[in-house]
Amino acid sequence: MRIRIRKSFRMVALVAVAATTLAGCASVVGGKPSIVLPPDATLTVVGDSHGQFDTTVKNALNDVIAFWKVNYPAVSGGKALPSIKGGLFSIDAEQVVRTGEISGPAAKEGCVAKDPEFIIDNAAYCTTDDSIVWDRNPDHLIGVLAAKYGTLLVALAVAHEFGHAIQQRLGIFDTNPLVIETESQADCAAGAFLKEIVAGSAPHFRTTPAELDQALMGYLQVRDSTPLSGKDISHGDGFDRLSAIDDGLTHGPAFCYSSSYFNRKFTERPFVTDQDYLSGGNETLAQVLNGNDPKTDPNAGGLEPDLNRFWTAAAKLIDKTFTPVKIAEAAHPKCGASPASEFGYCPDDNTVYYSASFAAQAYNSLTARQVDPATKNVTIVDNQPADFALGAMIALGWGMAVRHQLFGKPIDGADSLLSAACYVGAYSKDINLESSDAQHGFLLSPPDMDEATSAMLNLVGLDKAFGARGTTGLQRIQSFVKGYNGGLSVC
Repeated sequence: MRIRIRKSFRMVALVAVAATTLAGCASVVGGKPSIVLPPDATLTVVGDSHGQFDTTVKNALNDVIAFWKVNYPAVSGGKALPSIKGGLFSIDAEQVVRTGEISGPAAKEGCVAKDPEFIIDNAAYCTTDDSIVWDRNPDHLIGVLAAKYGTLLVALAVAHEFGHAIQQRLGIFDTNPLVIETESQADCAAGAFLKEIVAGSAPHFRTTPAELDQALMGYLQVRDSTPLSGKDISHGDGFDRLSAIDDGLTHGPAFCYSSSYFNRKFTERPFVTDQDYLSGGNETLAQVLNGNDPKTDPNAGGLEPDLNRFWTAAAKLIDKTFTPVKIAEAAHPKCGASPASEFGYCPDDNTVYYSASFAAQAYNSLTARQVDPATKNVTIVDNQPADFALGAMIALGWGMAVRHQLFGKPIDGADSLLSAACYVGAYSKDINLESSDAQHGFLLSPPDMDEATSAMLNLVGLDKAFGARGTTGLQRIQSFVKGYNGGLSVC
């Protein structure tokens, strides 16, 4: 967050090649149980290791291809799905790291032949020869993510790449869309295939709500790093990517490849000021929790007064009065919350309470990837600073206050949590601007949408916080996206 008082060789990959460092509110339930899955797929893969990772990729490709054989006619005017002509390629990119080259038959893959290093820490669809290729090294990106977040993450990555193959078949690349548009559309395609898994209709994959949330946490790791300039925008930030997954999951493949899909707006953007860049877009923990107005207190962050500004104005639009909320430190909320609770809103005194330890946990809650520049090995690092992860939690407390004050609705149960998450989305949209004006002295920094998205998945449902209340991380993300895209009227 930041305060602003003043002011033809194409390869489409899961992550930005240069980085290589990887709306609606539908309810989703677990997939249908299955005791016996079919035998592993027997697709021909050049360079196949016949190990578990390549087997998982082949199973995913088998199921994705079967999915598109059924659904492709609906997006192609009735045409049947053409087969992948260039083949499937598995590569251990450790050899590329050491030598800069790939030996053996896999070296003939179209994009690898032109630039072997692009495949390091990557998976990609290559338009040059209509092929799909992936780096299977267990210490590189996709292998690390699969080990940490599960095989469903691999299925989403494969479905994303096949989404690019669908674009090639439909001639979408011929129209020269922006990279972020085609990447988002491929994410939507991955979400459409995910719906197949959730329904229990994908032969080799089943999932539970918890496993699905875990996979989404992994997909958050393939977000772009904050770009240095607008020309570096490629795949989208975490909010862009997960909101596209949600679109596919909610609306299906025909929506993903509709003529209007590229009308969507994206939230990824570069830093605007050097100060914001040097801070990583983060205020200090003390600033986030300081409820004073930064115009009079230079040590205040501005979140509390800005939330009261936003909700006071919103209440006036419906001829109601919003009583400003305050934040205060306490070991537990002072309103009969569960013994485990260290964060919550109390209507009795109109206060959002936080414990110092949980506030620090929320502030240092982001997970990110690090890449060794020499080996290209990937490490997932936890506990990274994320001021708007804590900020989103606080904003969700204000959402509870809105339900109580303006509408007299209960603040327990699933409905209250999801509507409050929707309110956080609407508030985030109001302050996610590149420049300040007389109304908006308080703005989000470019990484803040990822931090709020992570909070919806990882923090909100904790017993120390609001508790899951029967909701999943996916449902909370969907509500957050719904509020961001649709505004208060849809909450």
